[in-house]
Amino acid sequence: MTDGERIAAAIAISLALHWLLLKGIAPPSLETGSSDTIVVDFAPPDAAIALAAPLTLEEAGPPQESRETRADRRRKVLAAYLEAVSDAIHARRMTAVGSSGIGNAGFALTIDGSGNFADVQLLQSSGNAALDRDAQRAVLSASGAVPRPPLLGSGPLRIRLRVKYQYGL
Repeated sequence: MTDGERIAAAIAISLALHWLLLKGIAPPSLETGSSDTIVVDFAPPDAAIALAAPLTLEEAGPPQESRETRADRRRKVLAAYLEAVSDAIHARRMTAVGSSGIGNAGFALTIDGSGNFADVQLLQSSGNAALDRDAQRAVLSASGAVPRPPLLGSGPLRIRLRVKYQYGL
């Protein structure tokens, strides 16, 4: 359903409810020929209005960030950090590794709290030993190149990534 259709449906429902309230449920006129009289009661309501307690400065401040908002912000920071790590690794690849520079090498690694890499393991070979060696060299040389954002904490991050080669296309 598009936004326009939603608005049209909301207007149609509103009109139907107003018609029911005004014509369908309203009491009929007492006499057909008499003048209409409107009765207005200006008496105060029986229930008293309770006033809320005054707010302190801490309570009146900006609303606390919700847990979902913090999690969303952390996910965005993590995605940007991992993208920066991938860019740093790909920037350190050699441009001329041989005539057939096409392949993907898959790695697993752990990023510590300071942004350094540990436990670098080749998970999937590209099929070319020279590309695999160059990809591992690129991963190791990018260690510590991208500072880790404080929002991500200092615990180890275990990630998997692909180093892509598409030279000669």
